[in-house]
Amino acid sequence: MSARSEPAHIEHVALDGERLHTAFVSGRGVPLLLCNDFVANLDILDEFATALGRPVLRFDLPGVGTSAEVVRMRRMPALAALLAKLLDHYGLTEPVDVMGIGWGGLLAQQFAQSQGDRVRRLVLAATASGQLMFPGRLASLVRLARPGALGRVAPDGEQARIVFGGRRNDECRQIATAFRRATAPTRRGYAAQIYALTGFSSLTWLHRLNIPTLVLAGDDDSIVPTVNARVLALLLPQARLEIIRGGGHWFVLERTEDVVRMLDEFLEAKVAISAADQNSTF
Repeated sequence: MSARSEPAHIEHVALDGERLHTAFVSGRGVPLLLCNDFVANLDILDEFATALGRPVLRFDLPGVGTSAEVVRMRRMPALAALLAKLLDHYGLTEPVDVMGIGWGGLLAQQFAQSQGDRVRRLVLAATASGQLMFPGRLASLVRLARPGALGRVAPDGEQARIVFGGRRNDECRQIATAFRRATAPTRRGYAAQIYALTGFSSLTWLHRLNIPTLVLAGDDDSIVPTVNARVLALLLPQARLEIIRGGGHWFVLERTEDVVRMLDEFLEAKVAISAADQNSTF
């Protein structure tokens, strides 16, 4: 699909006592529900969402971006239920495609597990299975451990490469450019995402998640090492693994064209992934 020019419909949606900042571009085709990374507001994905050239629904969780402050702390299953209500709000009753980036990949897995009849295909980017994962570089994790806007963590391409990985400063400048639109979460919003993550692991049920899945990973990711993607692809019954050579944690911003091409091939494929496809990735 080619990039589109239609503007996103921006609104604040009241759901189950919370008020979420959302951006939805309607159109032809199966909508993509996009779950963002840890405390990352939807605005940093503006160019990526536009490049997708398909209907896309983005959202900020409570306490993130311009969403209202967190009213109730929720575990991953409760957040997945909240997303189901968000789809209802937009009249998306047919199965959608779901993509999760980093922390959002955990939420995407949970949504596929507890709301499986609403998911057509699943994309997991730069993510893992939860707390039982192979950890990233300690220095990078420490930089991300303080509540604050992501723009402070990566103000330029060099700092983005140091913190998130990636082989080229010019590509990592795309991360810094996007992060200039980042806003700091509230302290309660930051705590809410930590709370949702605490105790979460998909390892015990991934083998029952029988949904065609594309697993994407950068081989220079400082936050979520590539081995985590291999674990996901090994356990998921219908998974295909794609490695972005030289890509860091935010390869969706570094290598947008490559990622969009992979998504188009996967989401528009007429034939579902077979076991042979999955095994051939190793």
